Amino acid sequence: MKPLALKDIISLEAYEKERQEMRRRIIALKAVRRVHVGPRVSMVFENRETMRFQVQEMCRIEHIEDDHLIQQEIDCYNDLLPEGMAVGATLLIELVQEDDMPTLLKELSGIEETVWMSFNGHQVKAQAEAGRSTEEKTSSVHYLTWRFDSPLRDALSTACAVVLEIRHPHYEHEFTLDSKTVASLVQDLIGH
Repeated sequence: MKPLALKDIISLEAYEKERQEMRRRIIALKAVRRVHVGPRVSMVFENRETMRFQVQEMCRIEHIEDDHLIQQEIDCYNDLLPEGMAVGATLLIELVQEDDMPTLLKELSGIEETVWMSFNGHQVKAQAEAGRSTEEKTSSVHYLTWRFDSPLRDALSTACAVVLEIRHPHYEHEFTLDSKTVASLVQDLIGH
């Protein structure tokens, strides 16, 4: 995916004028790109538009107008956008106040290393951002990347079913992606 650049971020004044429309578009986009895999895990497939919105919102909230500081925000979010022909997602372990969080996060340690996308006889393992799990616990947020080449992208675009699978010993669940979600991911891969 093409990284964000300073020219992609509009001024705070211009953003205030466009914010409601951009927010509406991003909410609609995320509705297609958010999935639940079992009772505790949700994933949001990120792209340039979702990340651009995040940068714009951070600049708005923190009143950032200096190009150098804006670039720092861009750099942080670009680290989450996969380069090349790839799909990225934020994996969220959903916790509630009543949960025994330390026990649950220890039990799910390494979950980010057990996520697969299966379609047309292909199995693509997600690559996880390093350093978010230890033997003692895992983070409740992980960043995943699935790498594709042209034949895999073509297989994804013609797949009858695309299944996200988590194959963790303490959390085995799967979810079949909606055709709109798959089409959105294929667009990311085409426009990389």
